[in-house]
Amino acid sequence: MQHLFELKRFDSSTSSLKNDFAKALKIYVDQTPADIKTNSNELSSWLMSPYKTHFEVLVFILYCDGEVVGLAMMTYHQQVQVMAYEYVAIDNAYSSFASYFSYLDLLNSYTAENGYDVLYWIVEINNRNGGKDIDKESVLFKKILCLSQFGKIGAYHMTFPLGLDKDSSFDAVMYIKSNDRIKQISKDKYMKIVESIKEYYAVWYKRFMLNEDYSRYCQILRDVFDKIKSKQAPIDSIPISYIDCPLLTPGEKTHSVIVPNTNATKKKKWLIPVAILGIVAIASIIAALCWMIFAKFGIDISSIAIIIANVAAALISAFFLWFIGKKS
Repeated sequence: MQHLFELKRFDSSTSSLKNDFAKALKIYVDQTPADIKTNSNELSSWLMSPYKTHFEVLVFILYCDGEVVGLAMMTYHQQVQVMAYEYVAIDNAYSSFASYFSYLDLLNSYTAENGYDVLYWIVEINNRNGGKDIDKESVLFKKILCLSQFGKIGAYHMTFPLGLDKDSSFDAVMYIKSNDRIKQISKDKYMKIVESIKEYYAVWYKRFMLNEDYSRYCQILRDVFDKIKSKQAPIDSIPISYIDCPLLTPGEKTHSVIVPNTNATKKKKWLIPVAILGIVAIASIIAALCWMIFAKFGIDISSIAIIIANVAAALISAFFLWFIGKKS
């Protein structure tokens, strides 16, 4: 079944989408892990009265067949020509590889069609305890990024904190993609991207903090940046690695989109009588062929009783298949 994936950008000029944005924001709040979730009130405030800076926040309402199913957020870092994926939150009923791929493709198309000069797309992924203690969204997104040809930057990285909450700052991996499958990035360029992220966080939280708290927060940002810088290897270029994408683990959704369908049970039961008719037809054909062969070679026709017994057994099996299927 084909599904229509769409997205619409939401900002202060699209007041007609306020109800849809409220639904999308609820999905974001419900689906995003607490330690990486930007306060929803801050997000709404920023969108309704944005600052004029060299960072542009882009928020989108995600639709599937006309229904609001999620929210996506990106930030354009103009000075380094980087588009950072921040969030892609999709309702559980619609969450699948197919839906994530579709929305990522739509987001990329939006940037191209609207004149954004993007050299790199980046994503920061939780890497606590060497990747052993990460949330399920990060696990899923790592596989999607791999299939989308993102490469892993082989340099130390950590996230900047969401406000004064130091627990929201942790070891991370930065994934990067460009129009080419780049094999390396200069350390200077990587650190400029990291510095741009630091400045973006400072700009974001300035409007939400008192002067004293903001000064303390800026010092925390500087400390994190200095830690990242001090842990860089003494090399000029940082390697970018691409690996074979991990296979799906049992129970993971593949390219099918789960859409609520009240007719699913009814459609499944139609398979049972079809299976019964198939069994009976095959058994009857076999019986007829055997009778013809026996008659041609002069075999006593009374032996056909064996065939009749086999057909009867097939009919009984078919009846029990129908009965069990009806009960289930």
